[in-house]
Amino acid sequence: MKKFFVYIALSLMSFNALLASDVDILTDSAQSYFMQTRYADALMLYDSVSNMGYSSSDLYYNMGNCCYRLNEIPYAVYYYEKALMLDPSNEDAEFNLNIANRSLKQSVDPLPMPFYTRWGIKILNMLSSDAWTILNIIMLALLFIGIAMYLFFSGLALRKLGFSIAVISMAVFIFTAVCAYKSSVAITENNYAVVFEQSMVKSSPNADAVNSFEICEGLKVQVVDSANGMYSIRLADGKEGWIPMSDVKMLAE
Repeated sequence: MKKFFVYIALSLMSFNALLASDVDILTDSAQSYFMQTRYADALMLYDSVSNMGYSSSDLYYNMGNCCYRLNEIPYAVYYYEKALMLDPSNEDAEFNLNIANRSLKQSVDPLPMPFYTRWGIKILNMLSSDAWTILNIIMLALLFIGIAMYLFFSGLALRKLGFSIAVISMAVFIFTAVCAYKSSVAITENNYAVVFEQSMVKSSPNADAVNSFEICEGLKVQVVDSANGMYSIRLADGKEGWIPMSDVKMLAE
């Protein structure tokens, strides 16, 4: 039985190594195609990597670049948004997203936010969810080190140092734990989507309902509800209405 579990573990390790190798090969080939301006070929390879279950901010950033070069602006916006969803600190994706948004037929001025909300978002976006988690683990290790120094060292200076390390690392540990949790929730419970079909937004979840306003491709919207094959969406300026589910693509897909 023990040999069986060892065999399974080795098989999984081999599979992961092969998967990583395949991802590297496809990614390198895609980058080469991109440099040769073969954007459609590069996008096809990046899409193959995504279909293998691999995802990263850099992958979606590269896919967004391919779509932008192919003048597929809604898809470029979609992939840049996915890149920022995984890593809000990806400055290249944010920069290119702003460029892509300026190419859209429609723009929306967001509602003003309280200053503390803006600061909170800015702090949270300083690191990715994984980075906040790693920093949180480091703070936990420092906390244990500080406690050990305080309990087991005999010198007064070292005990004071251990106490200080423990107190500071405890505070930072709590802060990073909150940030890591919120970042993770922002990814797993992401309810934003990108519009891929120009359509009229309805006043209710019914194809025969009154038209409220028109919406164009590439616009990012928040999905707040669903019914009868339609999504209730909210724009950044606060406007709300219903559109067919087929007209949008969720970022968390």
